[in-house]
This record gives sequence, C-alpha cells and structure tokens, in this order.
Amino acid sequence: MPAVRDLLERFRPAGAPGAAAVAVPADRRSVLAAELEPVFALLAGTEEERHRLADEAERDARAVRDAAREEAAALVRRAKADAAAERAEAAAAVRRGAVEAEQARVAAAREEAARIGAVAAARMPELVERAVRALGVLSADGTATSGETHPGRRGAP
Repeated sequence: MPAVRDLLERFRPAGAPGAAAVAVPADRRSVLAAELEPVFALLAGTEEERHRLADEAERDARAVRDAAREEAAALVRRAKADAAAERAEAAAAVRRGAVEAEQARVAAAREEAARIGAVAAARMPELVERAVRALGVLSADGTATSGETHPGRRGAP
C-alpha cells in the first residue's frame, strides 16, 4: 500500500489547493535537464575520450585479428609442406621395407637352392650308381641280360 505522501505527491505539480488560479503545472523535465546540463557539459570531454578509446581498441583488435589470420595461414602452409614431406618419407620407408623384404626373399631362395644343391650332391653318387646298374643290365637291343629286369619294363626275359 502506498504511503499518503506518495499519493499526494501525484497531485502536487498540478497546483496548490485553494481557489482556482491561472497556473501552469511545473515542468519537472526541464528543471531536471537544467540541473544536469552542467554535469553533462563536464562529461563531454570524457565522452569524446571514450569514443577515441573505443575506436583505438577496435583498430587494435582488427590488427590482432589480421595478424592471427596471417599466422594461421602460415601454420596451414607449413603443415601442408610438412605433410608432403612426411608422405614422401613414409613412401621412402615403405620402399625401403619392400627392398629389404625382397632381399630377404632372395637370400632365403639362395639358401634353399644351396640346401637343395647339397642334398642333390649327397644323393648324386647313389643315383649315378643306380643308373649305371640299370644300363648295365640292359643289352643293346633293349632286352634284359643275366635275368634282371628294367624297373620300367614288365617281365622282360
């Protein structure tokens, strides 16, 4: 509930109670403006300083943004160059790995060939002896002599 004074205050600018007189209500806005005008006049320099500082801050912020964009672009260019170098290095490593694997396969094949050669050399005298025996058993016309048969022929006398 508003106080009685607040209710009465509403009617004050309209005039004093009593007999009607020709009067104009008080213009409170112009009174307040007249009171504050010297204060605002004193603040005009401060307002100009505020505008100057805001403009300067905007220029500084724009310069920082531009520098940051340029730095980011340089970082991207450097990253792309590094990526190309890294790809080239990785491809070279893959090629080196393939060459090493090929060399290992060739070495393993040589070892296997040497092993097979050693086995063949060890078995060669026995195989030659069997071949000579088989040839000695056959006569010139292809018939077996001395009752032996050729392993590839059946029951030849």
